[in-house]
Amino acid sequence: MELSLPANDASFSSQRARSVPVLSSMSTIRGYPSKLKIFRISGSRFWQVRCYIAGRMYVRSTRSQEKQHAIDAAKQFYDELLLSHRHGEEREFHLPSRDRRAELVQQYAGLMFRTVAERAIEMERGRMMRGELAMQSFRALRNRLQKQIYPALGTLDIRAISHHDLQQFIDGLVQRKSSSVTIAQYLQAIRLLFKHALVEQLIDRIPPFPKLRLSSQPRGGFTVSEYRALLRASKRLAHAEDPPKFATHRNRAGGIYTKTSAVPDELVWVIGFMVNSFLRPSDLKFIQHKHVEIVRGHHLYLRLTIPETKRHRAQIVTLRPAVRIYQSLRKYQQVRGLAGTEDYLFLPHIEDRDAAAVVLSANFNKVLAATGLKTGELGQARSLYSLRHTAIMFRLLYGKGIDLLTLARNARTSVQMIERFYASQLTAEMNIGLLQSRRS
Repeated sequence: MELSLPANDASFSSQRARSVPVLSSMSTIRGYPSKLKIFRISGSRFWQVRCYIAGRMYVRSTRSQEKQHAIDAAKQFYDELLLSHRHGEEREFHLPSRDRRAELVQQYAGLMFRTVAERAIEMERGRMMRGELAMQSFRALRNRLQKQIYPALGTLDIRAISHHDLQQFIDGLVQRKSSSVTIAQYLQAIRLLFKHALVEQLIDRIPPFPKLRLSSQPRGGFTVSEYRALLRASKRLAHAEDPPKFATHRNRAGGIYTKTSAVPDELVWVIGFMVNSFLRPSDLKFIQHKHVEIVRGHHLYLRLTIPETKRHRAQIVTLRPAVRIYQSLRKYQQVRGLAGTEDYLFLPHIEDRDAAAVVLSANFNKVLAATGLKTGELGQARSLYSLRHTAIMFRLLYGKGIDLLTLARNARTSVQMIERFYASQLTAEMNIGLLQSRRS
């Protein structure tokens, strides 16, 4: 016996199929929960969006045939859902009216962490323009916000950020192998933004911050024998001959070749000058001949009056060998017509001083690679900054009775920084002579 189908079966099946999601089109939104999806259905030419929240599935047409536009609409849809549930306006699982949603979005946008942060950044920019904040510090703050903080906290209501949110942010940094010092710097940036929100009366209190135990690792300095090896290697590499090649955008930058085996002639002077002058790498790109004065008296040394760095303006006096190094460098630059008072000491032909600093750092890494000294005894990655560490360590080891305050002021740092990053590597046996000395 043949069974007869209902008269409306074909019609019912086709109508139902028109609203069923096409499985191959189902997509999640990067950076958003997997419960938020966009998809296509056979009954519409527009992309659809759906999200499961608070025990119910919400679905809406994005009114767009372009996938990227649909993704943007889905993000806005998700924000509206969160807003409505946060303000308790589901009202029988229905979203608030369009006007109310627009009002909530506008209100929420003004209290989003990113919006508050951008206002705080403008205030910090004003401090920088007034000279109250170093440009390097301002750039570091801005970079930290854009790199890690905005992706993690940017879309949250600043009033709702809790200790748990901050702990999750720290856990993310730990998973990316960030050091405790780096994590502390990120927390300091976040705390600055909360203080701004508190002053602007956007929040009533600052949430408790997770406690963080700092484990500072000093930069790896060089021993005397390693220092000599660096000087020899830099001289050898400066005279290395590279096979002839055509200049292209891949191996030429700022007027000099970068993808070569040779290093600039000035690099040997850079190494010696830093070890005998306590300069930071950031000072190398700004120091000019007008900042250098040779002092001849009971002691022979250079007096360096360089621009302010890290809010330090004090003059620096060098060790005696720095005089010979400077005279050799100046003689070399005079032949090239680049020894005027306004000319820079190192790589003066490169107008972009940030590029000059990158060139010096990259070529010093070649010297480290050639000598096998890229990694320190404690596993630290050595860099151009390690020469400053070497300068301070040599004074602590070989300076007769030098006190930390004098050394700190001349190196334009603090006693606390020297004790934390430099003197922490000293052992009693290194200064056994001082320990066993007697007063006359």
